[in-house]
Amino acid sequence: MDAFIARQPIFDKNMKIYGYELLYRQSGDNFFTGIDDDQATAELIYNAFLVMGLQDLTDGANAFINFSKELINSDVPFLLPKENIVVEVLEREKVTSATIDACKRIKAMGYSLALDDFVFNQNNFPLIDMADIIKIEFSAVSRHEQYNLIRRYRTKVKFLAEKIENREEYQQASGMGYELFQGYFFSKPSIVKSKEVVTLNANLFSILEELSSPEPSYAVIANIFERDLGLSYKLLKLANSVYIGARNRIKSIPHALSYIGINEMYQWISLMMLKDMQDVENAELVKQSLIRGKLMELLAYELHLKGEKSEFYFTGIFSSIDVLLSSQMEQVLKGLPLSINVKNALLGIDNEQRKLLNFIMNLENAHWEKAAAQYPMTNKFMELYLEALKWAKKLNH
Repeated sequence: MDAFIARQPIFDKNMKIYGYELLYRQSGDNFFTGIDDDQATAELIYNAFLVMGLQDLTDGANAFINFSKELINSDVPFLLPKENIVVEVLEREKVTSATIDACKRIKAMGYSLALDDFVFNQNNFPLIDMADIIKIEFSAVSRHEQYNLIRRYRTKVKFLAEKIENREEYQQASGMGYELFQGYFFSKPSIVKSKEVVTLNANLFSILEELSSPEPSYAVIANIFERDLGLSYKLLKLANSVYIGARNRIKSIPHALSYIGINEMYQWISLMMLKDMQDVENAELVKQSLIRGKLMELLAYELHLKGEKSEFYFTGIFSSIDVLLSSQMEQVLKGLPLSINVKNALLGIDNEQRKLLNFIMNLENAHWEKAAAQYPMTNKFMELYLEALKWAKKLNH
């Protein structure tokens, strides 16, 4: 399944990238398709963090994300890393006390707050005092009103001129005191496209059910993740981009889960369920990857191979992730906090994990002699292979 995000750069007065506004897109067509604001926000966050990876989208710059009134009143903003996220408040509806309270919580937690499509009126006064950035559509508000607003509040907030269409407008905005700029004069939103490994809704429901129990079990949740390639991939992306950092290495699914609290996991799974994930693509390749992972784990134990058994499992299930995502393996691995052994194996570097993966791939391609030269073909191997097949069959792939 293809995933899309549009991003539009935001520049400072020195024409350096200050950040990117991330925009929901449903296809390669570069325009908003008019779906519900809640769904658009949810899908944007889902694609940015669980499919593409925020670092790849922004290269470390600020990410401006528009939140609907409903979601800004929820705990969803607190799932995101506050260091490089700017929470944008939509101004389409009247500001309520609930929105004001939500913005206070967001600021108290250390997030940056931007008021989008800002219109100056009494209703918006409470938000101005909390804002870090005020975004004004340059051609939609009178120059006199903009000038007075900037002069009154420029010591408290940064002002961002939106929809700058030409050099004249940029020069006018700069002269009025704007510090940040965005619009077609600089760059139109560009479409970023990626492949998503589809997650089974049944597994999402199972996780939510366990998370909702009086005493949720990490062991049960980990088991559900481990039997779903898409979920395993997204969990590792999430752990790396939000909770851990590139210098850490995940040894297992339970290891990744240990960094994420029950409440946070519930929020992420709920967010996933806002998306429509009914179309399962590449089903056979996913099934093959899962069989590889389980068989490698079983064989590593049987053959007393050095290294964590989970490293063999990860090597197997992610052995075709580059094909599933239509990307280079090197690029895919940048967003996954896997151990060096797993990464080397997936990149084709010789080690115990790669040797066992080559053995299984030789068997899949009926290269019997090559396989036999690597490991002995015994009855026990066939037992383990059948066990891996039965395990994969239970997963409804």
